[in-house]
Amino acid sequence: MSNSQLVKKTEVFIEKFSDKKLQAFASQLAPELKTKQNYESYKSQLATLLISNPTLTSYDPKSLILATIQAYKEGLSFNPRDSEAYFIPYKDQIQFQKGYKAIEKELMRRHDVIDISVDIVCENDEFEVGKDSHGRLYLIRHVFNPLKPRGEMIGVYAFVIYRLKTGEIVQNGVALSAEEVEFYRSFSKSDKKMGEDSFWEKFKKDMWKKTAVHRLKNLLPAVDTPDYAVLLSRPHNRSSETSEYRKELNERFAKAFKNSGLTIEEGKKLLFTKYNVNGTDQLTDEQFLEFIEELETKGRAILDTNILVGHKEQKELDELFIEKQLDEDQRNQVYLYLGLDPTKIPSQEEYNLMKSFLQENSKEQILKTIGWKERKKNDQRSLEEALNEV
Repeated sequence: MSNSQLVKKTEVFIEKFSDKKLQAFASQLAPELKTKQNYESYKSQLATLLISNPTLTSYDPKSLILATIQAYKEGLSFNPRDSEAYFIPYKDQIQFQKGYKAIEKELMRRHDVIDISVDIVCENDEFEVGKDSHGRLYLIRHVFNPLKPRGEMIGVYAFVIYRLKTGEIVQNGVALSAEEVEFYRSFSKSDKKMGEDSFWEKFKKDMWKKTAVHRLKNLLPAVDTPDYAVLLSRPHNRSSETSEYRKELNERFAKAFKNSGLTIEEGKKLLFTKYNVNGTDQLTDEQFLEFIEELETKGRAILDTNILVGHKEQKELDELFIEKQLDEDQRNQVYLYLGLDPTKIPSQEEYNLMKSFLQENSKEQILKTIGWKERKKNDQRSLEEALNEV
Protein backbone atom coordinates (compact mmCIF):
# COMPACT_ATOMS: atom_id res chain seq x y z
CA MET A 1 0.00 0.00 0.00
CA SER A 2 1.42 3.39 -1.06
CA ASN A 3 1.78 6.31 1.33
CA SER A 4 -1.10 8.18 -0.38
CA GLN A 5 -3.35 5.15 0.09
CA LEU A 6 -2.39 5.02 3.76
CA VAL A 7 -3.27 8.69 4.18
CA LYS A 8 -6.61 8.19 2.41
CA LYS A 9 -7.47 5.17 4.54
CA THR A 10 -6.59 7.12 7.67
CA GLU A 11 -8.70 10.10 6.60
CA VAL A 12 -11.71 7.83 6.09
CA PHE A 13 -11.26 6.32 9.54
CA ILE A 14 -10.85 9.74 11.18
CA GLU A 15 -13.99 10.97 9.41
CA LYS A 16 -15.91 8.02 10.83
CA PHE A 17 -14.41 8.67 14.22
CA SER A 18 -15.39 12.35 14.03
CA ASP A 19 -19.11 11.70 13.59
CA LYS A 20 -21.37 12.66 16.47
CA LYS A 21 -21.84 9.14 17.84
CA LEU A 22 -18.16 8.28 18.10
CA GLN A 23 -17.24 11.75 19.24
CA ALA A 24 -19.83 11.51 22.02
CA PHE A 25 -18.43 8.11 22.98
CA ALA A 26 -14.93 9.58 23.15
CA SER A 27 -15.95 12.63 25.16
CA GLN A 28 -17.69 10.42 27.74
CA LEU A 29 -14.43 8.56 28.30
CA ALA A 30 -12.31 11.70 28.33
CA PRO A 31 -14.35 14.82 29.12
CA GLU A 32 -11.36 17.02 28.27
CA LEU A 33 -11.84 16.06 24.60
CA LYS A 34 -14.98 18.19 24.52
CA THR A 35 -12.73 21.20 24.07
CA LYS A 36 -11.87 21.79 20.44
CA GLN A 37 -8.15 22.24 21.10
CA ASN A 38 -7.77 18.94 22.98
CA TYR A 39 -9.95 17.11 20.47
CA GLU A 40 -7.93 18.29 17.47
CA SER A 41 -4.66 17.43 19.23
CA TYR A 42 -5.99 13.97 20.01
CA LYS A 43 -7.14 13.40 16.43
CA SER A 44 -3.73 14.47 15.15
CA GLN A 45 -2.00 11.88 17.33
CA LEU A 46 -4.52 9.24 16.25
CA ALA A 47 -3.90 10.03 12.58
CA THR A 48 -0.13 9.70 13.08
CA LEU A 49 -0.66 6.34 14.77
CA LEU A 50 -2.88 5.00 11.99
CA ILE A 51 -0.58 6.15 9.20
CA SER A 52 2.31 4.30 10.88
CA ASN A 53 0.18 1.21 11.46
CA PRO A 54 -2.90 1.13 9.14
CA THR A 55 -3.71 -2.45 10.18
CA LEU A 56 -5.32 -1.01 13.32
CA THR A 57 -8.20 0.40 11.25
CA SER A 58 -9.47 -3.13 10.60
CA TYR A 59 -10.30 -3.68 14.28
CA ASP A 60 -13.26 -2.57 16.39
CA PRO A 61 -13.17 1.28 16.31
CA LYS A 62 -14.49 1.63 19.84
CA SER A 63 -11.73 -0.56 21.25
CA LEU A 64 -9.15 1.59 19.45
CA ILE A 65 -10.70 4.78 20.80
CA LEU A 66 -10.81 3.30 24.30
CA ALA A 67 -7.12 2.34 24.09
CA THR A 68 -5.94 5.68 22.71
CA ILE A 69 -7.97 7.68 25.24
CA GLN A 70 -6.50 5.59 28.06
CA ALA A 71 -3.05 6.67 26.88
CA TYR A 72 -4.21 10.27 26.43
CA LYS A 73 -5.63 10.45 29.96
CA GLU A 74 -2.35 9.14 31.40
CA GLY A 75 -0.41 11.78 29.52
CA LEU A 76 1.34 9.24 27.29
CA SER A 77 2.09 9.80 23.64
CA PHE A 78 0.69 7.05 21.45
CA ASN A 79 3.01 7.85 18.59
CA PRO A 80 4.93 4.52 18.43
CA ARG A 81 8.21 6.37 17.89
CA ASP A 82 7.94 7.82 21.39
CA SER A 83 7.86 4.32 22.95
CA GLU A 84 5.30 5.36 25.56
CA ALA A 85 2.12 3.57 24.49
CA TYR A 86 1.34 0.70 22.14
CA PHE A 87 -1.90 -0.78 20.88
CA ILE A 88 -1.88 -4.52 20.54
CA PRO A 89 -4.53 -6.27 18.40
CA TYR A 90 -6.12 -9.35 19.94
CA LYS A 91 -8.95 -11.09 18.10
CA ASP A 92 -11.11 -8.17 16.85
CA GLN A 93 -10.15 -5.79 19.65
CA ILE A 94 -7.33 -3.33 20.34
CA GLN A 95 -5.67 -3.48 23.76
CA PHE A 96 -3.62 -0.70 25.37
CA GLN A 97 -0.10 -1.47 26.61
CA LYS A 98 2.51 0.83 28.05
CA GLY A 99 5.85 1.13 26.28
CA TYR A 100 9.20 0.99 28.03
CA LYS A 101 9.42 4.79 28.25
CA ALA A 102 6.13 4.90 30.14
CA ILE A 103 7.42 2.33 32.63
CA GLU A 104 10.61 4.36 32.98
CA LYS A 105 8.50 7.43 33.78
CA GLU A 106 6.65 5.50 36.47
CA LEU A 107 9.87 4.31 38.08
CA MET A 108 11.46 7.77 37.92
CA ARG A 109 8.53 9.14 39.95
CA ARG A 110 9.68 7.04 42.90
CA HIS A 111 11.49 9.12 45.49
CA ASP A 112 14.33 6.58 45.81
CA VAL A 113 15.14 6.20 42.08
CA ILE A 114 17.98 8.40 40.80
CA ASP A 115 18.56 7.19 37.25
CA ILE A 116 17.66 4.40 34.82
CA SER A 117 19.63 3.19 31.80
CA VAL A 118 18.28 0.84 29.13
CA ASP A 119 20.06 -0.22 25.96
CA ILE A 120 20.57 -2.92 23.36
CA VAL A 121 23.79 -4.98 23.25
CA CYS A 122 25.12 -5.96 19.81
CA GLU A 123 27.66 -8.62 18.90
CA ASN A 124 30.49 -6.13 18.24
CA ASP A 125 29.95 -4.18 21.47
CA GLU A 126 32.14 -4.46 24.55
CA PHE A 127 29.81 -5.29 27.42
CA GLU A 128 30.58 -6.31 30.99
CA VAL A 129 28.60 -6.53 34.23
CA GLY A 130 29.52 -7.40 37.80
CA LYS A 131 27.69 -8.58 40.92
CA ASP A 132 27.94 -7.09 44.41
CA SER A 133 27.87 -8.91 47.73
CA HIS A 134 24.06 -8.73 47.85
CA GLY A 135 23.67 -10.36 44.44
CA ARG A 136 22.84 -7.09 42.66
CA LEU A 137 24.11 -6.71 39.09
CA TYR A 138 25.89 -3.50 38.14
CA LEU A 139 27.08 -2.21 34.79
CA ILE A 140 30.85 -2.10 34.39
CA ARG A 141 30.99 -0.96 30.80
CA HIS A 142 29.13 -0.87 27.51
CA VAL A 143 31.31 0.50 24.73
CA PHE A 144 30.82 0.59 20.97
CA ASN A 145 31.98 2.64 18.01
CA PRO A 146 28.97 4.47 16.51
CA LEU A 147 30.84 4.83 13.21
CA LYS A 148 31.24 1.08 12.71
CA PRO A 149 28.67 -1.69 12.26
CA ARG A 150 27.61 -3.05 15.66
CA GLY A 151 26.37 -6.37 14.27
CA GLU A 152 23.32 -8.37 15.31
CA MET A 153 21.38 -7.65 18.49
CA ILE A 154 22.40 -10.27 21.07
CA GLY A 155 20.91 -8.90 24.27
CA VAL A 156 19.41 -6.04 26.23
CA TYR A 157 19.90 -4.59 29.69
CA ALA A 158 18.15 -2.29 32.15
CA PHE A 159 19.88 -0.84 35.23
CA VAL A 160 18.57 1.41 37.95
CA ILE A 161 20.49 3.56 40.44
CA TYR A 162 18.52 4.15 43.64
CA ARG A 163 19.01 5.29 47.21
CA LEU A 164 18.46 2.97 50.18
CA LYS A 165 16.81 4.26 53.34
CA THR A 166 20.25 4.15 54.91
CA GLY A 167 21.36 6.79 52.39
CA GLU A 168 23.59 4.39 50.45
CA ILE A 169 23.33 4.63 46.66
CA VAL A 170 23.34 1.26 44.88
CA GLN A 171 22.76 -0.13 41.42
CA ASN A 172 20.77 -3.17 40.34
CA GLY A 173 19.65 -4.47 37.00
CA VAL A 174 19.03 -7.24 34.51
CA ALA A 175 20.81 -8.41 31.37
CA LEU A 176 18.83 -10.65 29.03
CA SER A 177 20.12 -12.70 26.10
CA ALA A 178 18.31 -12.80 22.77
CA GLU A 179 17.01 -16.27 23.67
CA GLU A 180 15.52 -14.98 26.92
CA VAL A 181 13.81 -12.09 25.13
CA GLU A 182 12.35 -14.49 22.57
CA PHE A 183 10.99 -16.60 25.42
CA TYR A 184 9.02 -13.64 26.77
CA ARG A 185 7.94 -12.78 23.24
CA SER A 186 6.39 -16.24 22.91
CA PHE A 187 3.69 -15.15 25.39
CA SER A 188 2.45 -12.40 23.04
CA LYS A 189 -1.06 -13.39 21.99
CA SER A 190 -1.19 -11.06 19.00
CA ASP A 191 2.35 -11.43 17.64
CA LYS A 192 1.60 -14.26 15.19
CA LYS A 193 -1.64 -12.72 14.00
CA MET A 194 0.02 -9.40 13.16
CA GLY A 195 2.78 -11.01 11.08
CA GLU A 196 5.05 -8.36 9.58
CA ASP A 197 2.91 -5.67 11.21
CA SER A 198 3.72 -7.06 14.66
CA PHE A 199 5.10 -4.50 17.09
CA TRP A 200 7.87 -7.03 17.82
CA GLU A 201 8.87 -6.70 14.17
CA LYS A 202 8.23 -3.00 13.59
CA PHE A 203 9.66 -1.80 16.90
CA LYS A 204 12.01 -4.63 17.78
CA LYS A 205 14.46 -2.56 19.85
CA ASP A 206 11.69 -0.94 21.86
CA MET A 207 10.03 -4.28 22.61
CA TRP A 208 13.35 -5.74 23.75
CA LYS A 209 13.88 -2.73 26.01
CA LYS A 210 10.36 -3.03 27.39
CA THR A 211 11.02 -6.67 28.28
CA ALA A 212 14.14 -5.67 30.21
CA VAL A 213 12.44 -2.75 32.00
CA HIS A 214 9.62 -5.06 33.12
CA ARG A 215 12.19 -7.39 34.68
CA LEU A 216 13.91 -4.37 36.25
CA LYS A 217 10.65 -3.25 37.82
CA ASN A 218 10.50 -6.52 39.75
CA LEU A 219 13.98 -5.99 41.18
CA LEU A 220 13.27 -2.69 42.92
CA PRO A 221 12.57 -2.99 46.66
CA ALA A 222 9.06 -2.41 47.93
CA VAL A 223 8.49 1.20 48.87
CA ASP A 224 8.64 0.36 52.58
CA THR A 225 11.63 -1.98 52.22
CA PRO A 226 15.12 -0.47 52.69
CA ASP A 227 17.00 -2.92 50.50
CA TYR A 228 16.48 -5.70 47.97
CA ALA A 229 18.71 -7.86 50.18
CA VAL A 230 15.93 -7.74 52.78
CA LEU A 231 13.60 -9.32 50.26
CA LEU A 232 16.09 -12.10 49.63
CA SER A 233 16.38 -12.93 53.33
CA ARG A 234 12.68 -12.56 54.10
CA PRO A 235 10.86 -15.93 54.34
CA HIS A 236 8.20 -16.49 51.73
CA ASN A 237 4.72 -16.06 53.20
CA ARG A 238 2.08 -17.64 50.97
CA SER A 239 -0.74 -15.96 52.90
CA SER A 240 0.51 -12.50 51.88
CA GLU A 241 1.27 -10.92 48.54
CA THR A 242 3.98 -12.70 46.57
CA SER A 243 7.40 -11.18 47.28
CA GLU A 244 9.38 -9.55 44.49
CA TYR A 245 12.04 -12.23 44.88
CA ARG A 246 9.42 -14.95 44.52
CA LYS A 247 8.11 -13.30 41.36
CA GLU A 248 11.64 -13.37 39.96
CA LEU A 249 11.95 -17.07 40.82
CA ASN A 250 8.58 -17.78 39.18
CA GLU A 251 9.72 -16.12 35.95
CA ARG A 252 13.01 -18.00 36.01
CA PHE A 253 11.18 -21.28 36.66
CA ALA A 254 8.73 -20.66 33.80
CA LYS A 255 11.63 -20.31 31.38
CA ALA A 256 13.54 -23.34 32.72
CA PHE A 257 10.42 -25.51 32.67
CA LYS A 258 9.54 -24.50 29.11
CA ASN A 259 13.07 -25.20 27.90
CA SER A 260 13.16 -28.60 29.64
CA GLY A 261 10.33 -30.01 27.54
CA LEU A 262 8.66 -31.58 30.58
CA THR A 263 4.91 -32.06 30.64
CA ILE A 264 2.79 -30.72 33.51
CA GLU A 265 2.19 -34.25 34.79
CA GLU A 266 5.91 -35.05 34.73
CA GLY A 267 6.60 -31.85 36.62
CA LYS A 268 4.06 -32.70 39.32
CA LYS A 269 5.47 -36.22 39.66
CA LEU A 270 8.97 -34.80 39.91
CA LEU A 271 8.02 -32.35 42.67
CA PHE A 272 6.17 -35.02 44.62
CA THR A 273 9.10 -37.44 44.40
CA LYS A 274 11.80 -34.92 45.22
CA TYR A 275 10.08 -32.76 47.86
CA ASN A 276 6.81 -34.59 48.65
CA VAL A 277 4.76 -31.56 47.54
CA ASN A 278 2.15 -31.10 44.82
CA GLY A 279 3.21 -27.68 43.53
CA THR A 280 5.98 -25.08 43.52
CA ASP A 281 3.91 -22.83 45.81
CA GLN A 282 4.54 -25.37 48.60
CA LEU A 283 8.34 -25.02 48.30
CA THR A 284 10.46 -22.66 50.36
CA ASP A 285 12.48 -20.08 48.43
CA GLU A 286 15.62 -22.15 49.06
CA GLN A 287 14.02 -25.36 47.74
CA PHE A 288 12.54 -23.54 44.76
CA LEU A 289 15.91 -22.03 43.81
CA GLU A 290 17.60 -25.44 44.16
CA PHE A 291 14.94 -27.01 41.94
CA ILE A 292 15.25 -24.26 39.29
CA GLU A 293 19.05 -24.53 39.14
CA GLU A 294 18.87 -28.31 38.70
CA LEU A 295 16.22 -27.89 36.01
CA GLU A 296 18.33 -25.31 34.18
CA THR A 297 21.39 -27.57 34.32
CA LYS A 298 19.86 -30.95 33.49
CA GLY A 299 16.72 -30.09 31.53
CA ARG A 300 14.58 -33.13 30.88
CA ALA A 301 17.36 -35.37 32.25
CA ILE A 302 16.28 -34.21 35.70
CA LEU A 303 13.70 -37.00 35.55
CA ASP A 304 16.44 -39.63 35.40
CA THR A 305 18.10 -38.53 38.63
CA ASN A 306 15.01 -37.71 40.68
CA ILE A 307 12.06 -39.81 39.56
CA LEU A 308 12.06 -43.22 41.26
CA VAL A 309 11.08 -46.15 39.13
CA GLY A 310 7.73 -47.79 39.63
CA HIS A 311 6.57 -51.35 40.15
CA LYS A 312 6.82 -52.18 36.43
CA GLU A 313 10.53 -51.25 36.20
CA GLN A 314 11.41 -53.05 39.44
CA LYS A 315 9.67 -56.17 38.14
CA GLU A 316 11.74 -55.97 34.95
CA LEU A 317 14.95 -55.89 37.01
CA ASP A 318 13.78 -58.87 39.08
CA GLU A 319 13.11 -60.83 35.89
CA LEU A 320 16.59 -59.98 34.54
CA PHE A 321 18.24 -61.19 37.76
CA ILE A 322 16.23 -64.42 37.52
CA GLU A 323 17.15 -64.80 33.85
CA LYS A 324 20.85 -64.44 34.75
CA GLN A 325 20.38 -66.96 37.59
CA LEU A 326 21.85 -64.59 40.16
CA ASP A 327 20.97 -65.21 43.81
CA GLU A 328 20.15 -62.51 46.35
CA ASP A 329 23.74 -62.08 47.56
CA GLN A 330 25.02 -61.77 44.00
CA ARG A 331 22.24 -59.31 43.20
CA ASN A 332 23.23 -57.11 46.14
CA GLN A 333 26.86 -57.29 45.06
CA VAL A 334 25.89 -56.06 41.57
CA TYR A 335 24.22 -53.05 43.18
CA LEU A 336 27.33 -52.34 45.23
CA TYR A 337 29.60 -52.71 42.21
CA LEU A 338 27.53 -50.13 40.32
CA GLY A 339 27.63 -47.77 43.29
CA LEU A 340 23.96 -48.20 44.15
CA ASP A 341 22.20 -48.84 47.44
CA PRO A 342 20.37 -52.21 47.28
CA THR A 343 18.02 -51.13 50.09
CA LYS A 344 16.57 -48.16 48.15
CA ILE A 345 14.29 -47.86 45.15
CA PRO A 346 16.47 -46.85 42.15
CA SER A 347 15.96 -43.67 40.17
CA GLN A 348 15.31 -43.80 36.43
CA GLU A 349 19.01 -43.19 35.76
CA GLU A 350 20.06 -45.97 38.16
CA TYR A 351 17.47 -48.31 36.66
CA ASN A 352 18.83 -47.67 33.14
CA LEU A 353 22.38 -48.33 34.37
CA MET A 354 21.39 -51.61 36.06
CA LYS A 355 19.28 -52.79 33.13
CA SER A 356 22.05 -52.08 30.62
CA PHE A 357 24.64 -53.89 32.77
CA LEU A 358 22.47 -57.01 33.08
CA GLN A 359 21.42 -57.14 29.43
CA GLU A 360 24.90 -56.64 27.98
CA ASN A 361 26.67 -59.28 30.09
CA SER A 362 26.29 -63.01 30.62
CA LYS A 363 26.15 -64.49 34.13
CA GLU A 364 29.83 -65.48 33.94
CA GLN A 365 30.86 -62.00 32.80
CA ILE A 366 28.80 -60.37 35.56
CA LEU A 367 30.32 -62.53 38.30
CA LYS A 368 33.80 -61.97 36.95
CA THR A 369 33.26 -58.23 36.71
CA ILE A 370 32.03 -57.87 40.29
CA GLY A 371 34.80 -60.19 41.53
CA TRP A 372 32.32 -62.63 43.03
CA LYS A 373 34.36 -65.84 42.63
CA GLU A 374 37.42 -64.26 44.12
CA ARG A 375 35.50 -63.04 47.13
CA LYS A 376 33.82 -66.41 47.68
CA LYS A 377 37.10 -68.30 47.37
CA ASN A 378 39.17 -66.07 49.63
CA ASP A 379 36.25 -65.26 51.91
CA GLN A 380 37.66 -61.73 52.16
CA ARG A 381 34.56 -60.17 53.65
CA SER A 382 30.92 -60.87 54.07
CA LEU A 383 28.18 -59.10 52.21
CA GLU A 384 27.07 -57.54 55.47
CA GLU A 385 30.50 -55.95 55.94
CA ALA A 386 30.41 -54.62 52.40
CA LEU A 387 26.99 -53.11 52.98
CA ASN A 388 28.18 -51.42 56.16
CA GLU A 389 31.02 -49.79 54.26
CA VAL A 390 28.72 -48.27 51.68
